[in-house]
Amino acid sequence: MARGILLMMVLAMVAMPSLGSTPPPPVNQNLGMPDGVFNSMTMETCGGCHFDPATAPAPVKQGYLPDRHHLRVDTPIGPHSASPYPEKSPDGTHKCVTCHALDWVEDPSRPAGGYFKFALDPTEPEFRNCLRCHQQKPGVASVHHLTARARAAECNACHGSLINDPNGEIWQVRVIPSMSPNPGFGDGEFGETGHRRGGCRYCHNGGTDDATGRVVPGPNANMMTHHGTGLGQPDSGSGFGCDLCHDATPPNHTLQGCVRCHAPTSLHSIQADSDGNGTAGEYEEQPYYGHIGTSTDCMGCHMGGSNTPASVMRAAANEPLFKPLLPELDRLSSARVVAGTSYTLVLTGSGFLEASAQNDVATRVVLEPVAGEGSSLELVPENVGFTTMEVTLPATLAPGNYHVKAVNGDMASPPLNLVVSPAVVVDSVDCNDGTVTITGAGFSHYLDAEGSGTGVFDLEDGERCTIDSWQDGRIVADCGSAVDGSIRVDSLFGSRIEAVSGCRSSGRPRWWQIWSWWSEWSWGRR
Repeated sequence: MARGILLMMVLAMVAMPSLGSTPPPPVNQNLGMPDGVFNSMTMETCGGCHFDPATAPAPVKQGYLPDRHHLRVDTPIGPHSASPYPEKSPDGTHKCVTCHALDWVEDPSRPAGGYFKFALDPTEPEFRNCLRCHQQKPGVASVHHLTARARAAECNACHGSLINDPNGEIWQVRVIPSMSPNPGFGDGEFGETGHRRGGCRYCHNGGTDDATGRVVPGPNANMMTHHGTGLGQPDSGSGFGCDLCHDATPPNHTLQGCVRCHAPTSLHSIQADSDGNGTAGEYEEQPYYGHIGTSTDCMGCHMGGSNTPASVMRAAANEPLFKPLLPELDRLSSARVVAGTSYTLVLTGSGFLEASAQNDVATRVVLEPVAGEGSSLELVPENVGFTTMEVTLPATLAPGNYHVKAVNGDMASPPLNLVVSPAVVVDSVDCNDGTVTITGAGFSHYLDAEGSGTGVFDLEDGERCTIDSWQDGRIVADCGSAVDGSIRVDSLFGSRIEAVSGCRSSGRPRWWQIWSWWSEWSWGRR
């Protein structure tokens, strides 16, 4: 954002053998984001990941986008908001008009002399063009890396444990003698990939994957994908300079620049199940499917790259070298659930673990409120397999946007988004002389505009009622001379139909009927 994603290229595992080149480069990244530059987006390219989770090429914060945004109504407009019209809020919280511009259309036939309508037609694709609110700097900075969190280098907030906390203690071991002078190129011998061992380019380089056809920009893939975020780049809006990643002026920068984000404790937790046997252990996998699968993978970084023993870095950073396997989340069985009822959520991915006598680490599911309000909820999954698991969401889960993470020990997957929408409930309908009072819950916010999707309708007469007041739990509407049948309440999150009987007016004309009669009589006299 949501929700809401940062797109820094990460050193990550590849897919099953049939899905990628062997040997790389380019490595076929299935974890994190694909290798690429994302600073010249269009609405269509945004939609490639965000509009249809079933066909998204990368694990993004999936969820029905209108619901995700509508859940921000009446929440504070904070530093992470991209609301285009915050000045239109009367109280500093999100309203419909802080995102959607309205025009006044004069119409003498209406009681108020006109009506509001959206400045952009809701049926047009441009109505929800992501880039109208979420700005980018084309060719310079990506839309995701202009957020407040990205500018503060809180990369792990969106990338999870794929990278270390750039502001944490692990990276403070900045300059260790004898480290590789250029981690991108390395200074070891040439290996199977045609690049020198000891450098990231040994696996992560430009080229075209021969199975997927995905093009990784080259020849300096790491430089292009990282610089393409805009972080540290001139005129990007970033709060950092080159020293965010580089210890010295290139090409003399040391490995410690990479270690700030890609430290051993994250790299040594990334491994794919290359042989499909339901596990991903050390030294038992095929090469080029992670960082700890075979000695070939180890030599990709360590051959000639450093004369400093790993124990020196481990002791200096006060961190263990190996941590539990990093889990991956590909998708959720549903990106939207309704509050008030329990729901069994199926999570699909890899690296899910059950506790055993040999391994006391078991995967947990953590839900974090996106808005930062409220505490996280940790759930214990059931029916855990290496690639799927189930977890029961409690009926007490409050409406809102949540980040869902799979956690092994303290290694967390990049998050997916879960929308918990309010249940639209009608408890009672009372009427008096054509005025209908509806009590319940989940009505949310009303927008008095054509096509807003909110309102009360007299289904027998096919008329839209006039809203006198609208609150989340109570609506008062004037439905004219009679209501005898059913009414429909349309809210941002759903509709409910309720029967109404015996609610007829005294027959006295309403004020707009008098006005209409007077107007017609007045013009007839001229």
